Amino acid sequence: MRWRLSVAGLTASWGFISVIVAGVELDAVVLVFYRLVLAAAALTIALLVVRRGYLLRLPKASGRLFLVGGTLAVHWFLFFATIKLSSVAFALLTVYTAPILLALLAPLMLEEARSRAALVALVPAGAGLALIAGRGGEAGGGRPLAVAAGLAAALTYALLVIGTKQLGERLPVATIEVWLFTVAALVLAPFLLGADRVMPHGDELWLLAVLGIAFTAGSGLLYVWLLRRVTAQTMGVLSYIEPVSGALLAWAILGEALGGRVLLGGALVLLAGLLVVVTDRPRREGRAPVKPGLAPFRTGD
Repeated sequence: MRWRLSVAGLTASWGFISVIVAGVELDAVVLVFYRLVLAAAALTIALLVVRRGYLLRLPKASGRLFLVGGTLAVHWFLFFATIKLSSVAFALLTVYTAPILLALLAPLMLEEARSRAALVALVPAGAGLALIAGRGGEAGGGRPLAVAAGLAAALTYALLVIGTKQLGERLPVATIEVWLFTVAALVLAPFLLGADRVMPHGDELWLLAVLGIAFTAGSGLLYVWLLRRVTAQTMGVLSYIEPVSGALLAWAILGEALGGRVLLGGALVLLAGLLVVVTDRPRREGRAPVKPGLAPFRTGD
């Protein structure tokens, strides 16, 4: 149970990301690019300081690393673009259909049994998220481009979870994260040429630092590490806690009103998370085995 509780705490912390994005007036592609570059740089420096520079070597599974890294770039761009095209609420409503896709795809693409608890939890979680996303009439404005971007972000998130879990069974967490962030940054770099503004200023500098170092480098390491110990389906359902956290933090920090819809929706989402944490007992939950011939790439975590 402690791993699922850890996942719940991690996804709750992601609520700060929406608050940070609200305070940075940069295009989506620029915001994501800085997030990736800062995360990759922070991890590289940390590994060199602790004399683990060998983890920076490109592993044999580089082809899959490049594919997942590209997926990461596309997902984060689509997610932030959906926010810019509509609203945070609408983006959350569409992007967080991803756990439904994970519940369907994970048993087909990963060696894990279908989680009945995760499937049941999708019902209150989805209903609660719909209530949160519809607060104050914000759910409107879903023009076709925003809908397409949001659903594409949901699909790429589901594929990202599956791909990262597959990599996590074969490679050290730090190696995965450094190369995913690096590849994703390289994918997005050419698109900076079309941005209205590239250089951050004022408070944007420290907000980007927090986003890149704490909520990308540090959070990313913990995410991959935990993904070795829970199923992709569990990770998907517990990620529903993020929009609840985001709504509460927006109320506490930005002064946004909550209202009855958010309170009721948040209660339903937390109920779904509690259901997964307490009752889910997937066969494959636990430390992933080391694949033959890949032991040198493993660390002691």
